[in-house]
Amino acid sequence: MRTEDLKRVILRMFGSREFYGYEVHKELEAEEVIVGISRLYRVLTEMLRDRLLEGRWEKGQLGPQKRVYRLSEKGRKEREKILLAAIDTIHGFYSEYLLNLPGEANVLSRISKITSSHMDRKGEIAFISLEYSVMHEKILSALHGEVPEAKIYFVKPVSLTMDLDLVNLYFLDGNYDSVPLRDDYVDLLIVVDVPKKNSVEKSLKEWRRVLRQRGTLAIITPTILVHEYADPLSIGNFIEKYEHKALEKGENVDAKALKLLLRKFFHKVQEKQFVGMTIFLASELHFPR
Repeated sequence: MRTEDLKRVILRMFGSREFYGYEVHKELEAEEVIVGISRLYRVLTEMLRDRLLEGRWEKGQLGPQKRVYRLSEKGRKEREKILLAAIDTIHGFYSEYLLNLPGEANVLSRISKITSSHMDRKGEIAFISLEYSVMHEKILSALHGEVPEAKIYFVKPVSLTMDLDLVNLYFLDGNYDSVPLRDDYVDLLIVVDVPKKNSVEKSLKEWRRVLRQRGTLAIITPTILVHEYADPLSIGNFIEKYEHKALEKGENVDAKALKLLLRKFFHKVQEKQFVGMTIFLASELHFPR
């Protein structure tokens, strides 16, 4: 095994705990990674020199001193890079699996059916997202299939570019709290992800402004962003947690608080969950506008 690959394996094996050189050797053997003990200690010394590891000497009970290792701050950051690269690979394969499921098993098709079920074949739809991915493309394509005569306005940041050719699809520059459409205009407003909790209410006022009285607001978000999960996490929620670091900073609004805010503007509020995704549906706007 190449030295750089061996270093990555060592970083991956040890998180916050301290460890001895012989423990590394045993765990490598358990994973069928064969490396000589003298070479291993040379690699550990290099990792100390590169500040990937920190070390201290511990007095042995019966013998000489032993060196104890742990990951340094730099080492923890490198370890997280390895983790995120692995998560990106797994998420890519999993997303491809979900996106290619047929019929009713296809999550995004079900989401599109639910969000469009309260409107006619004709009408106006606003789709707001700060990002663009294959998931967004699939939702838009499925939505277009459900209501082919509707006009869809994709509201996005100025910096976001894409190549998506659908009949009656229009691109507008904007964001969550600045939707470049006139008052009382759209029948369905779809929001992907949720604004940070300190700006949700401001965004809701803007969404309410452009939504018709009988229109529907649909907020689509990863479930992990709005619901707390007790350990152990499922593999899907573990991936989402690491991909959305704002979770750890307390910047996201939870489902209960979001529904309370929605009820300030709408009479009817529902929550539905599908394979790691949650949809909030709000309809029947309060009077007066």
